[in-house]
Amino acid sequence: MLIRHLETFLRIVETGSFAAAADALYTTQSTVSARVRELEKSLGVALFDRSRHRARLTPKGRELLELARRMVSLAAHISLQVGDARALSGVVRMGVVGQVAITWLPRLVAALRERYPGLTLGLDVALTATLVDRLRAADLDLALVTGPVDDTGLQAASLGCDEFVWMAAPALGVPAGPLAPAGLAGWPVLGLSEASHHYPVIQRWFEAGGAQYRPVVSCSNVRVLGELTLAGLGVSLLPLASYRKEIADGQLQLLNTRPRLPPVEFVVLQRRNASDPLVMAVAETAVQCSEFARAQAR
Repeated sequence: MLIRHLETFLRIVETGSFAAAADALYTTQSTVSARVRELEKSLGVALFDRSRHRARLTPKGRELLELARRMVSLAAHISLQVGDARALSGVVRMGVVGQVAITWLPRLVAALRERYPGLTLGLDVALTATLVDRLRAADLDLALVTGPVDDTGLQAASLGCDEFVWMAAPALGVPAGPLAPAGLAGWPVLGLSEASHHYPVIQRWFEAGGAQYRPVVSCSNVRVLGELTLAGLGVSLLPLASYRKEIADGQLQLLNTRPRLPPVEFVVLQRRNASDPLVMAVAETAVQCSEFARAQAR
């Protein structure tokens, strides 16, 4: 019995089929089937009911499930605490929200390449809701997303917070005096799309101030909103840390809005039963590399 066989067994259970497990492991379905046959041969029992389309566990398979999780988890801890981390190898599929992608993702990838030369990293940039769904479906191994995420099947570690503030190009002529939501609503608002994790927060902010949130442009990409704002086409809520240079150069101005919106937390998410040592190592490296966390510490 090999740890690799148990890991393959668990991936089949997570994804629901041999084919999906093969995709997740970046291998062939025949390889996955061969590993399961070897595991079943070593145990002398059938682990999957192959008469159905989806991979359904037999009673013995269900009996093995928790034991396999514990054994793979223990092997992961041994690899991380005793073994040479640089010897870890494999594929990790990581989801990333746009705000991470346009800020410190290159720093994270550089650190991962240096620490784990055997790592192959698959990146998926999307909105938080999409990435959380893909993580639940085992299409991703971990995700760097906007938090908090309330899901008992997932575990999160904080990446710190980023401050989002209302900005505009000086040419737009927004007054310097304090602006309540009702006053800001009188200007063209460039907003994040309804699928964005930020959308309900912004909507509640306007409603609490007696105004309606009616963006003239909706977009799922923060960088695109920034370009439209720089062009003087409206006001938008942008991450302060990402636009300090444009503010210092006079291309953007901070709007004096009241009340201020709370900082936005970002988290790294994994499935609660995940035990792959390489996935755990990538998650830990993300926490260490996060520029949100460093900014929060200051």
